[in-house]
Amino acid sequence: MAIKEREKRKNTPEEGHFVRVTDSMAYDRLYVLSAEYSVSVELLVNVAVKRLLDDVDFVRGLRTGKMGTE
Repeated sequence: MAIKEREKRKNTPEEGHFVRVTDSMAYDRLYVLSAEYSVSVELLVNVAVKRLLDDVDFVRGLRTGKMGTE
């Protein structure tokens, strides 16, 4: 029964993931921005990761001949 519950949780978007920030400058910058704009570090990291993934998709699209957001 415990395995089935774990499998259900594994596929939910609410599942938490932890990322270790090993660059001390990036770590400090995240916390400064978080305090400056009154948003959570989690939100800043999520936005940054989303932006990175969008940029990767954009570059991949350019390689295949797609222009812009099609």
